[in-house]
Amino acid sequence: MISKPKAAIALTVGLGIVGSAALYMQAGGSAETPAPRVAAITPVAPAAPEPMPVALDAEAVTTETAPVPVPIIAPMNAPVAPTLPMPGAARPERLAQADAPEIVTDQALSPFGLPCGLTVTTEARPAAMVALDIMDPCQGNARVVVEHSGLNLTGQTDVMGILTMDIPAFESPAFFTVRMPDGASASALAGLPDIGDYTRVGLQWNEDRALELHAMEFGATYGDPGHIWRENPGTPARAEAGEGGFLTRLGTTDVDAPMLAEIYTFPRDTLNGDGTVRLSIEAEVTEANCGQDTLARTLESDEEGAVAVIELTFTVPGCDAVGDYLVLQNLLQDLRVATN
Repeated sequence: MISKPKAAIALTVGLGIVGSAALYMQAGGSAETPAPRVAAITPVAPAAPEPMPVALDAEAVTTETAPVPVPIIAPMNAPVAPTLPMPGAARPERLAQADAPEIVTDQALSPFGLPCGLTVTTEARPAAMVALDIMDPCQGNARVVVEHSGLNLTGQTDVMGILTMDIPAFESPAFFTVRMPDGASASALAGLPDIGDYTRVGLQWNEDRALELHAMEFGATYGDPGHIWRENPGTPARAEAGEGGFLTRLGTTDVDAPMLAEIYTFPRDTLNGDGTVRLSIEAEVTEANCGQDTLARTLESDEEGAVAVIELTFTVPGCDAVGDYLVLQNLLQDLRVATN
């Protein structure tokens, strides 16, 4: 706030004094009364305040000098921002090619126009059997090897490259591996909920040695209904009904290095019988097998689901014994089953 000048205040006071003297003279009426001296008051202008020093911030000081342009130096090896294509612009050729589906024109086909390749499928069947379906359209009339739980079998595809086999499983899940002559292989699984209801005994051999697996059920002898072998194999329905077992013959001799097998299946619980099944391995001596070394193996399943495999090696009697029978005893344990 700016204060009033002191001269104005002094002047007002002086005027007040002069006015009082004049009033006194009129009232007294005496001219002798000396007139009061009036001091001349000269108004004094207030001294101008000295300017206060002001501290100036160096940043607040501006100059009129024209700005000097400073060059912008890009750092070395600075990345270059990618240039994005404008909408509607042509895309790079490699991106356009990536969008196009790849068309395979050189896929091998069978003579029937089917694509080559091995496929294997399985299907569970009653009496713990597995239907194994094999297909390779480009492997017609080919030798096939099937492996399962120590069992090795040979088969042959038809002209379409198809082979179907019904195989008694030794364990569950049943794992099958199929091998083709061109080196291709494939595997498949099958779950068998009734695997524990049956006992299985298998005989597998190499080459055509004419081996046979015989089962004598409940005291049966040769030629009786209870004598189960390749001439009287029984049926899976017979085993499902608890009446007895059945025999399955597997493999083919129409291929090189054949591998064959016979598997006997018997229900753990039966409706009748004395509870004993006698098992034996036999072979007729022929001109084809006489005097030949034979490689074979036996497979037996137990109640815990394990499979015991035993390797066998023996020599068929000489050719002077053609027409005789070779009987291998005590190689397989008799089955003792419960009567329900």
